[in-house]
Amino acid sequence: MTASLRPFVAALALAPVLASCSILQKKEPPPCPPIYVLGDAGQLTHFRDGKGRDLTDIEFEAEIQGFTGGCTYDEKGAVVDLQVSFTVKRGPADGDRKAEFSYFAAIPLFYPSPAAKAVFPIQVEFPEGNNYLNHTDETVMMRIPVKDKDVIQKYEIYLGFQATAEEIERNRAGRK
Repeated sequence: MTASLRPFVAALALAPVLASCSILQKKEPPPCPPIYVLGDAGQLTHFRDGKGRDLTDIEFEAEIQGFTGGCTYDEKGAVVDLQVSFTVKRGPADGDRKAEFSYFAAIPLFYPSPAAKAVFPIQVEFPEGNNYLNHTDETVMMRIPVKDKDVIQKYEIYLGFQATAEEIERNRAGRK
């Protein structure tokens, strides 16, 4: 082989390797709308029934730790699929080693339509010897009838606990 052909042969030998690199590159996932955990509704302290509101009256405390998920698009628009993670801590007033609460996913741009908010009930059970657990809910799937991937950014999604006015006020007072 002549010296002038060597670079050409080397380039041909590298062509399949370089082509496979472009195949292995990850495809950019489709954009999702912005997703936020509401500060006033991202934590929950649940007290036993009655007027007591000190530490000994807490049945459980929960916090939204975060979320993962993604978006896909079809002929009807975007589908947002989320997994929401919680930490739950058992309180001194808990007698049955269970915690029941609900959280929501809301899209304010849809308000006042009932489709603006979905509420998801959760029930967890503390294993014997554990007063703290992590739980991930994988049931959140929302359809947004938008095909334009640039417009999707206007459809903000908010996550939070479905809390009473007293529980929200307690969260606000704790943030001051």
